[in-house]
Amino acid sequence: MPSESSVSRFAQEAVRGRNLIFLAVADVVLFIIANVAYGAGDQHGLRNTVSNVTWVLFLVGVLLLIVFGIIALGQLIWQRGKSRGAGGATS
Repeated sequence: MPSESSVSRFAQEAVRGRNLIFLAVADVVLFIIANVAYGAGDQHGLRNTVSNVTWVLFLVGVLLLIVFGIIALGQLIWQRGKSRGAGGATS
């Protein structure tokens, strides 16, 4: 079981802006490949299989973009909250 520090380091590295951009570009390429491989839709065999596999990879990429985007947003909110200190309303 990995230590908490290695998991948090992985999460910080995964949600850096450049990595999210690379993931988004890869997702767009997978989307294009899936559509080109699908063609008119009446193909069978390898071309259909390639299309199905790339669609699955595309959908996994979209899911990862959503998850990593939520993590990045949470980290941003957390860092802003820490930089402002205790701030906020006090009674």
